Amino acid sequence: MRQSTEREVKLPALPASPVDMDARSQAGDAVRSALAAAATRLLRHDPGVRIGDDPEDVHQARVATRRLRSDLRTFRALLDPERSGSLRDELKWAGDLLGDLRDADVLLDRLRRQADGLPTRDAVAVAGLLRRLVAEQDAARARLLEALRSERYVELVERLVAFAQVPPLVGAWAEPAQAVLPALVKPAWRHLERTVAGLDSEPPPEQLHQVRIRAKRCRYAAEAVAPAVGKDAARLASAVAQVQSVLGDHHDAFVAEAWLREKAAEADPAQVLVAGELISLQRLEASELERQWPSAWKKASRRKLRRWLD
Repeated sequence: MRQSTEREVKLPALPASPVDMDARSQAGDAVRSALAAAATRLLRHDPGVRIGDDPEDVHQARVATRRLRSDLRTFRALLDPERSGSLRDELKWAGDLLGDLRDADVLLDRLRRQADGLPTRDAVAVAGLLRRLVAEQDAARARLLEALRSERYVELVERLVAFAQVPPLVGAWAEPAQAVLPALVKPAWRHLERTVAGLDSEPPPEQLHQVRIRAKRCRYAAEAVAPAVGKDAARLASAVAQVQSVLGDHHDAFVAEAWLREKAAEADPAQVLVAGELISLQRLEASELERQWPSAWKKASRRKLRRWLD
């Protein structure tokens, strides 16, 4: 079992883009560029996560772990599977801890904003209800800070920096990027397309959440290759990001309703009333987003946006 340590993590700086990408770039150049950019994002926001003054630092660090895991998945045909696979596992560990705090931050911000619109007479009940969420937020932060002081995190940072600086490239890494990379993005698009095609006529939140996950993976994959592939990849990433955004808001409403229902089961009558009012707001927003997302998907699935994948 790993022990916690007070050892300070020395975070070496990485260039945001170590390789100038153009039409002559090799596939391996795109790998190095994507990994270095995501690793730099994580390292840049690490101090802010520790200080805790700005929730955006937690958000950006979480995004960095997600992008790194996505890049390792996208470029898996060009990377040593054993080394990249174990690194993905460790990034998941760090990402889950960041995610617990980020989810609490997002939920608290959402409910506070919505509660501002409730009658003044509900203020005491709202405060009592949200104190429970603040306690969950504090616990998530404590777990994260403990992990950041651990030897396991130190080793992860060291491995990540070494991996990003000199990726263990295999396969067709020396081939032209524009010839190799589209085929690496295509599976992410196909998975998204199949997930949408398999939806029920009135899909439940769980199914829409899966579409959101697939959209995010497709977006990250397209963005990872865009510096080498060009505007076609960037356009697809932008269109899919709209699907992800709408369904992300929908998922936030679903999560908020679930949390409110859980806490209402053990709350006093005044808090139960407030929880009910807030639940109604989640349902209204979710219904509107369910009407909006098909339009975003229609735009993202236009044939001209994905011709470069063929």
